[in-house]
Amino acid sequence: MRKPIRYYLLLILPAVLFFSYHPIITLGTNNTMNLELSLPEIWLALFSLMSLPYSKKLWRQFGWRNILLAFAIPLYSSVSIIWSGNRLRAILTTGLLWLIAFSILNIIQILRDNHRKGSSFQEILYKAILIPAVIVSLFCWLQSTLDVAGVARENTLLCLGCTSQSFGFPHPNGFAIEPQFMGNLLIVPTLLCYYLLKTSAYKKQRKIKIHLIVLTLFLNATLFFTFSRGAIYAFAIGLVVERLLMIWPTKSMKSKFTGFKFWLVPVLFCLAFVISLSVQGFFSAIGPTDDTFFSGITKSIHQLSLGKIDLRPTDIKNSSDGVQNDDPDDLMNDPQASSFSGYVAESTERRLDLNQYAMDTWKSSAQYIWVGAGIGSAGIAMNRYMPEVIGAKEIVQNEYVSLLLETGIIGYIIIVAVVYCIVRKLWKNNNPRTNPLFWSVILSFALTVLFFSGLPNALQIYLLPPLLLSRK
Repeated sequence: MRKPIRYYLLLILPAVLFFSYHPIITLGTNNTMNLELSLPEIWLALFSLMSLPYSKKLWRQFGWRNILLAFAIPLYSSVSIIWSGNRLRAILTTGLLWLIAFSILNIIQILRDNHRKGSSFQEILYKAILIPAVIVSLFCWLQSTLDVAGVARENTLLCLGCTSQSFGFPHPNGFAIEPQFMGNLLIVPTLLCYYLLKTSAYKKQRKIKIHLIVLTLFLNATLFFTFSRGAIYAFAIGLVVERLLMIWPTKSMKSKFTGFKFWLVPVLFCLAFVISLSVQGFFSAIGPTDDTFFSGITKSIHQLSLGKIDLRPTDIKNSSDGVQNDDPDDLMNDPQASSFSGYVAESTERRLDLNQYAMDTWKSSAQYIWVGAGIGSAGIAMNRYMPEVIGAKEIVQNEYVSLLLETGIIGYIIIVAVVYCIVRKLWKNNNPRTNPLFWSVILSFALTVLFFSGLPNALQIYLLPPLLLSRK
């Protein structure tokens, strides 16, 4: 029987999500936002359009209560447009929320229909997730190699702060706008690889194959190489939770903590980090800056540890606040010097400052406290409260704080209630013991939004987890 178009659209979803910024269609700009259209947004609109004929079936399968639950957040977002200080952004953001909610329901419907016809569909989805991840990861390594070779940033598609000039080695962003989003996109395929190492997800694969070990190592090393602390921390915690859920509780705990399969996971994790660190050192030594292998790896450790582990050479340690050359005259005299000597405290402090500015703005008005400034208006609300500090285009680099400012206590209660109800419904057939992969991904994504906010560059957070639901 011929498959509908939306079935094939679903299979290319994991690949499309990698192209969140390149290519991009620029539609214009104003004083509060850039109007751009990306491939994932086009996919979202097209998938929703192709799913419209199945709306009646959707209603029958889920019932009016579940439908209302799914659309509760977009509904409140729609109402908040009335008092939003950034009406255009509010309308566009609300439109995305409606499309996301509708698409998630249809993704689950497609999964149910195809799982009933055979278990091979899960294998197809796994391949649809892994193959694009491998291809884009290869591009990331090529992207970085070209940068070290001196190819212009405009040709490698590296972001402004991603080149060797920053730390002495490049950290790739792939086709995303920043490395943190590239790293975020690799969380699902990498956790999936570790999951497959422990299970017989591919029914004929009872033994651990060497190609799966290599694949896990490669994707994990690429995630580390993006140099995104948010993605790395969230992935590491997600991996630990995934491991614990797969071995706990059990009758014989001692046997679970011994043996090849158990130790393979921490060994691969550490080996992937060593590979990434070694390449960073190697690129520092052969790159355009005057960094060495040792300075490259020690600066990397210093940055990833938030300045807690400092093994850098003495001359680099003497530089202040991670900035090696903050004088323009010095930069002109020494063009081979990299910009940062290690942990860039300013990047962390800026995020914390934005959180505080958002909280101060939220507390400044009774309207903000109860119903929020309106969806999509965090930047303009902060700008109005403290125009000398925050620009109108600024965003809160924390989704939880941003939502509090934009939706208020009432909106927050609605969001928490919706999330709680969904979690309860998923628990029955996808509890952590039966589906550790799904819940470890949910936890990792929940942690990553502590480091950024917004929808367009992070659609994977909402659209990928449904693909990991069990076939029950």
